[in-house]
Amino acid sequence: MFKRVLLQELRRIADEKGADLVFVRKRPRHEIYKLLGVSLSVPRSREIAERAAQDLIKAAEGA
Repeated sequence: MFKRVLLQELRRIADEKGADLVFVRKRPRHEIYKLLGVSLSVPRSREIAERAAQDLIKAAEGA
């Protein structure tokens, strides 16, 4: 999955919850986002493994 598609999906989940997806910091290999107190570590590569993307979406939905 492309990173921009994953971030769009995470923003959609945040909007459904009435919250914001907040960028916290940039690390060498990951970017850290927060959604309702849950930290999401998104890889900085252009393409993200499908399983990793599904895990991030599941974590965001559980926030």
